[in-house]
Amino acid sequence: MKKLSLLAILPFFISCRSQEKIDLAGLKLNEPIEEISNFDDRLLIGVETVEYPFSLLLEVEKSQRYSFDGIDLAGQRIIFQINSEILKTDSITRLGGGHIDLKQTETASDLEESLKRYDADSKIYGVRVELKTQELKASILKKLVEKYGKGTKNPNTDNGLYWNIKSQNKFILYAPDYNRLIILNNTNLSKTCYWDIMNGLIDFGGCNNEKYMAELLKNATKPEDVKDKPTLNIDKNWNINNLIVGRTTEEEFTKSPTNSRFFERMTEIDGTTGTTNEIYYQNTYHDVNLYFAVSKSYPDNQKENIINGYAINDLRKVNISFENNLKPGLQFEEVLKLLDKLKITYHPVDFANYIEIKTSSYTVTLNFNENMLLSGMFMR
Repeated sequence: MKKLSLLAILPFFISCRSQEKIDLAGLKLNEPIEEISNFDDRLLIGVETVEYPFSLLLEVEKSQRYSFDGIDLAGQRIIFQINSEILKTDSITRLGGGHIDLKQTETASDLEESLKRYDADSKIYGVRVELKTQELKASILKKLVEKYGKGTKNPNTDNGLYWNIKSQNKFILYAPDYNRLIILNNTNLSKTCYWDIMNGLIDFGGCNNEKYMAELLKNATKPEDVKDKPTLNIDKNWNINNLIVGRTTEEEFTKSPTNSRFFERMTEIDGTTGTTNEIYYQNTYHDVNLYFAVSKSYPDNQKENIINGYAINDLRKVNISFENNLKPGLQFEEVLKLLDKLKITYHPVDFANYIEIKTSSYTVTLNFNENMLLSGMFMR
């Protein structure tokens, strides 16, 4: 009889256990990944530099499993931070702009593969919660004040607050202007500084900003040491690899040798009208962009989208040659002499670190670094 009773209540017991919420407020933020996530949810793992560039991110979408000290977080996006030596120090994090490379992980082997790829830990050290509504923001703030006091005003945002909970080795950052609550285990972080896009640089006391950023990027790949450099040839009319500005189509580019796995197709949308303003191909790793004017009738028609410019932001990251004998690293004055010799008209350059070469159809801009050496170029 007792056996039957136990069997009768066991499914109910298991059901209750499966519905228990994970209280993010109670985490020490050193838990193994498998303890705070479930493959029944949609899990995405990888890079999202706007969210936070210096760690691996595990996103949980629209889960019903999480709460914050009794506040239900059902449907909110939950993002766990995982230490990754590669992302913490590699060049992808310092190139600027946004870069997203998230991959769905459905099994333990998927997760293990991603962790290995990014040389990442198997445990978390932080969590970021998307706060979609004003009601949720208010509830979270009330709970934080009850637990930790009023907090310190973040001088970089209008309504942000932060707490340094030394007894728990935690930083708590409330960033309602960017719809975020961020909680970090700071055991292996700087105790005086913290930076991300949504909070700016926070000084917890005695922060040395230059030293802090240098430490974050201490192993960053030097531009000249990037791998798989693309080979680029600029002809006398400033076209790149036989891609003719104003003539070559997007379809022709995608089928050309210039296209590679490093290029990511990006679309710029007009937020008011929803129309496509521009399409560009972004190679973040090598700092090369190609821009396309879109078809007015059908922006996804690659046969009608025409290349109308390009940018090579750092000549050290590519193998580049010029038909007009320009070379990366040429002194500013040497470039002027070469242009004069070639009878190429350029814009006056007094007190500038760039040279503009204007034609009837486009403008080429040659950029020079702080030592006035040729370092990049832009053509539109």
